[in-house]
Amino acid sequence: MEQIVLNAEPRAKFGSREAEILRQSGRLPANIYGHKEANVLVSLDRKEFTKFLGAGHRFVTIRIGKQDEPSVVKEVQYDFLGTDLIHVDFSRISRNERVELEVPIETIGSPKGLSAGCVLDVPTKEVLVSGFPQDIPEHLQLNIEALELGQVIRLKDLPVPANCVFVGNPEQVIVTVIHQKADVGATLPESVPAQPEVIGKKKVEGEESAEPEAKKKEK
Repeated sequence: MEQIVLNAEPRAKFGSREAEILRQSGRLPANIYGHKEANVLVSLDRKEFTKFLGAGHRFVTIRIGKQDEPSVVKEVQYDFLGTDLIHVDFSRISRNERVELEVPIETIGSPKGLSAGCVLDVPTKEVLVSGFPQDIPEHLQLNIEALELGQVIRLKDLPVPANCVFVGNPEQVIVTVIHQKADVGATLPESVPAQPEVIGKKKVEGEESAEPEAKKKEK
């Protein structure tokens, strides 16, 4: 695990307005919590943290003046478009305590089982790993070149990082080569056309259905 340090500044004020002012100045509001210690509100250089996150890093030492906070990224929040970072939460860690962390899987090569009508299916992009911070890798490399059509690599087949264990169902499918699924819409019988979805007001419990006035008079 690479030792990375990000410099932070304490936040004396908080709230949505103050957070927006920070973001407009190029800073990223952040929170450090855990280990039964008080939460610490800080701000980071947004470009620096974006570069850190984009490189796949998760473990970091947040430096606030002369105080260091060994931490792991726990939650990253984006704007409603899902493009701009607006907030990040860090959890304190200790090198002497085990942690659980989602580690991304990086596939290497192209399966020789791929052919016309076949596709690579990767239903699991990350796996949960338990271990000491210094032992948990930032990603797991998985060579899939020998994978044939119908073959499956499961969680139990992955090489386990030293001093770590995988958390989850050993039978969980990580990657496989399958026949490409047919277009469901194209298989609908012509005599049974697909019906459009009707979106309307849901009936409130206890509310009577509104009938046209003319029909009420006929009754």
